[in-house]
Amino acid sequence: MQAVDNEPKRTKRYVDEVFSQIQAKPGVEDILIMNHSGVPVKTSMERQEGLQYACLYDNLREKCQAFLSKMEPPQTLTLLRVRTKFNEVLISPDAKITVLVVQNAKDTFLKLKEKGATME
Repeated sequence: MQAVDNEPKRTKRYVDEVFSQIQAKPGVEDILIMNHSGVPVKTSMERQEGLQYACLYDNLREKCQAFLSKMEPPQTLTLLRVRTKFNEVLISPDAKITVLVVQNAKDTFLKLKEKGATME
C-alpha cells in the first residue's frame, strides 16, 4: 500500500502563479522561491544574489529550527518575519518550496518619526 502525500504538488505552474501573485503586491522589492533543497527555482534577483540569499537563508533556518525544537512542545518553522528600518523579509517554508520576500517596510510610524512627531 502506498502512502498518500497530502501536500499539494509544487509544479512550475504553481511556482509561477505564486511568484506573480506576490509580485503584484505593493511594496514587494524582491522574491526568491527555492526548492526543498534550498536551490533557487525562480527569483526577481540577479542569479548570484539569489544564490547568496538562499545560502544565508539555509543557515538562518537551521538556527531557528534548532531553537524551536527546544520549545515545549517542539515547534516547526512556518513563517519568519524580520524587519529593519527600511525593509521587511518574510520567509515561508513548507515541505516542497520556500518563499522569501523582501518588501519595503516604510510605514506610518517611520513617517511620524521622520517628521519629528512624538507619540503621547
